[in-house]
Amino acid sequence: MHKNLSYLYAFFGFFLLACGAVAVDLAGEQANTALITGAAGGLIGLTAGHFLNRGHRWGFILGAAEAGLLTILLGWRSATYFSKLLGMMQQNQESAATETAGMAFLLTTAMLVIALLTFTVSVMFGKQVLRETK
Repeated sequence: MHKNLSYLYAFFGFFLLACGAVAVDLAGEQANTALITGAAGGLIGLTAGHFLNRGHRWGFILGAAEAGLLTILLGWRSATYFSKLLGMMQQNQESAATETAGMAFLLTTAMLVIALLTFTVSVMFGKQVLRETK
């Protein structure tokens, strides 16, 4: 089972890297936090997947901790973007800023959903993976 979970962490890492690149493509220089979250989270996810695939227990702990922390962080950022977007909608701002805020909300929410699913699967199969690895 640890091999399957290592592939999930690798997918999670590639997904975060791709989301960081898409955020920079859509929002330009304003997407520094998304780029940092995507790049750092992606590299950590790939590292966790690689070492878990080799049977190292700390790869699982690293991947599960990353998914848990990113769930909290991205949940907070998604809520912040959502409240900012609602404020813009109430002021009837029909501008590029509203579109950028909407795209930031959607991208952050997509990252949140994948982080939450990764964390849930990690918790579900944690005992089995800990038994299989050293």
